[in-house]
Amino acid sequence: LFGVMHYLMPRRGILSLHSGSNMGKDGDVALFFGLSDIEGGCYAKCIDLSQEKEPDIWNAIKFGTVLENVVFDEHTREVDYTDKSVTENTRAAYPIEYIPNAKIPCVGPHPKNVILLACDAFGVLPPVSKLNLA
Repeated sequence: LFGVMHYLMPRRGILSLHSGSNMGKDGDVALFFGLSDIEGGCYAKCIDLSQEKEPDIWNAIKFGTVLENVVFDEHTREVDYTDKSVTENTRAAYPIEYIPNAKIPCVGPHPKNVILLACDAFGVLPPVSKLNLA
């Protein structure tokens, strides 16, 4: 469905992005592109998920959540979030309302900060950098 939406949305004039955002207390918005672990909402990775590491995501997994690529016990229906036998790309998709501090509706002003998160195994990209207009 994720791939289908990235195809259909631009055909309707909607920019399709895989990103997350946060809004500060003063209404300033930061937009995050890249690694999805920080999203904390809607379509989150759940490999090695635990209540201690990601309490918001853990608590969002309830009736109405769709789990992808996870292994579970057929009798107890208990999910083993540490099992990587299918893939490490396990996901949980749930309504944004399942996150207690989500801003509803999920709209805000233009972002003040745009952050690209990258997993750079070669050390080419700096851990943090600030761009100017040039």
